[in-house]
Amino acid sequence: MVEIISFLKVLEHERLSERLVALRRQLGRAATDGTGPVASPTLVAAAAALLADTYRLISREPGARTLPRLDPRQAVTHRQLATMLRDADLKLDLFKYAHRDHDNDYGDEWLTIEGIEAFREDRKTYPRF
Repeated sequence: MVEIISFLKVLEHERLSERLVALRRQLGRAATDGTGPVASPTLVAAAAALLADTYRLISREPGARTLPRLDPRQAVTHRQLATMLRDADLKLDLFKYAHRDHDNDYGDEWLTIEGIEAFREDRKTYPRF
């Protein structure tokens, strides 16, 4: 079911998506550096913060609880971290799909309260004098 959201959630989705791309790039570099199988504490802390922020965005979505949570002090391998970040990416994609204007009824990619109000305001007709 498609649900209408605030435009602030769209902005948060975009911000999290950008952070996720950058963090996955960093993880790829760290995994190929040969520093060992365990991810650095800084990388783990950054991933934990991203996962927590992603969970806050999707917390009311079906299946949100399946998003992994990560203690920033936990030792995890690069592979485990990559899996968690892939799950976050999938959750963000599912969020976007759930709040998408699939039928292009309102002329925007997302179904937002503000977008629908603006669409309706543009379509109002006023009596001529």
